[in-house]
Amino acid sequence: MSQFEDTDPAGRLAAVLREHAAVADAAVEVPDGGGPAVVRLVPDPERAPLLHRSAAVEAAGRLGPLGWHEPAADLRVAGVNRSESDFLHREIFVDDVYFRHGVDLPAGAVVVDVGANIGMFTLCAARRSPGARIIACEPLAELAAAVAVNAEVHAADVTVVARAVGAAEGEADFTFYPHNSVMSGAFADADADRRTLRGYLLTGADSEGVDPQDRLVADRLAADLLAAEHRRVAVTTLARIAADHGLTRIDLLKIDVEKAEEDVLRGITPELWAGIRQIVMEVHDIDGRLASVTKTLEDRGFGVVHEQDPRLADTACVNVYARRPGAPGDTGARPPGTAHRPDPGPVLWRLEAELRDLLARRLPGTPAPGRFELTTDLGAAGERAAEVPRATVPHSARAEVFARVWAGIFGAEAVRPDADFFDLGGDSLTAMRLLTRLEEQLGEDALEPDLIFTVGTFGALAAAVEASGEQPSGPARSR
Repeated sequence: MSQFEDTDPAGRLAAVLREHAAVADAAVEVPDGGGPAVVRLVPDPERAPLLHRSAAVEAAGRLGPLGWHEPAADLRVAGVNRSESDFLHREIFVDDVYFRHGVDLPAGAVVVDVGANIGMFTLCAARRSPGARIIACEPLAELAAAVAVNAEVHAADVTVVARAVGAAEGEADFTFYPHNSVMSGAFADADADRRTLRGYLLTGADSEGVDPQDRLVADRLAADLLAAEHRRVAVTTLARIAADHGLTRIDLLKIDVEKAEEDVLRGITPELWAGIRQIVMEVHDIDGRLASVTKTLEDRGFGVVHEQDPRLADTACVNVYARRPGAPGDTGARPPGTAHRPDPGPVLWRLEAELRDLLARRLPGTPAPGRFELTTDLGAAGERAAEVPRATVPHSARAEVFARVWAGIFGAEAVRPDADFFDLGGDSLTAMRLLTRLEEQLGEDALEPDLIFTVGTFGALAAAVEASGEQPSGPARSR
């Protein structure tokens, strides 16, 4: 063993990490008081452009309250909560819900995304159509900020319109659900939305065998997820958007606006209608709305089909697909999935796995780092390393119960302070199971449901369970 290896183990680790093509530079530091090392990585701008741009956004202080979520090996997004990012990825990228029944995009398409949320559909459209120009409309400030960040880190040509879209210009009252933003809107109804979410949760859990306890937990979970904030937002029209941005055609208009879909259509002028080639929209079939929307589209020359996601069978949500003759799917457009796009490089969890494997092979027996973080400035990162607190897990009978429940769902290896509920694959249905089992043993109010979606790590949740024992709680219920 060399003198360098004896006196500078951190430097030896960093040198091996720099061997990876996606790493431009690396530093390894041990927090004060000991504990697993922290690795700071500077991503290579050519081999890891997605991570490089992400680090630049965060270094500039533009991430704000958003967090990075990585639902796939080639997708990293800024979002408000991981469960929604995972849901949107599954719906848009995996289930391909917007590109069915012949709907497709040519290269260089013009796309308008109304109700963009964090921009997941916007990113999907950019991938399917090299050179696409996308106008993304989102009235909620934190979501509009996420669209802008996600467009930047994925190098997509996106213009963000931070307004709602409706029948006329002006303002509107808007309901924002911070823990379930996809259900936010001008026509939000907490009771109806709670029933919709509860139906989705129970359908996903195989409602025929759902225990009454699970129904109670679903009610509580839906109530917490739909804690509402009321805001006033600016409203514009599609006609105004087209005029402001010089749009003479729209290859695909996507609309997901939670019951305001007919208002969006009413804001389209006859001239703009003529330039719209395809529309995909979610329609809430209330009071004959599906029939009304279908007639409007057919009267404008579109062929229309609709379908309902089986998971939404207990809701009024229906997907509508409208295409004009000669739209991309009829003109020899490329088959889905064949578009060429630059390699974005690895996301952090994939790069981390590769780096851990590299260290295990090159430095066998060396303790693995605790975590990996991205930076653009190793000097500043080094100054912050000592400030990072070590996560701890409380030791109590209540915490041990929580640990057993957690291990029963995720496995014994997941019982560690930094293990994240969503990184382990948890979702709303998993949350139901965790809460049900915990309440069976510790009673009601053992854990506030919204904490799963806000703090999320085993250590933080175990601490919350321990703290809840200091307050009176309901008796444990048996099946």
